[in-house]
Amino acid sequence: MNEIVGKILNELRRENGYTQEQVSSYLGITQSNLSKIENGDRNFNMTLLDKLCLLYNCSPEYLLGEEDSHEKSSIAFRSDEKVDLNVVAKMNEITGYLKLLRKLDGDK
Repeated sequence: MNEIVGKILNELRRENGYTQEQVSSYLGITQSNLSKIENGDRNFNMTLLDKLCLLYNCSPEYLLGEEDSHEKSSIAFRSDEKVDLNVVAKMNEITGYLKLLRKLDGDK
């Protein structure tokens, strides 16, 4: 299971163009720990799972290998700017709330 999760995390990080240094800093862990998680050698806790889901705009089920697809984040930043992953995660969270509100509004 750890290997599947690690592979998914590595793919998501690369797909989004983030370095291990950026993601480990965002998560508040060492780059070595992130490398071990991505290699399937270490587990992570629920707090990290929540932060990773917000960063990559995916469900916990996708990160844990229980779902096959996720909705890629539609937030774009200029390539010449240093991207603050805390801002990316917050924007993904806000976007998720807006989608939920639209869905609830449409159900009336």
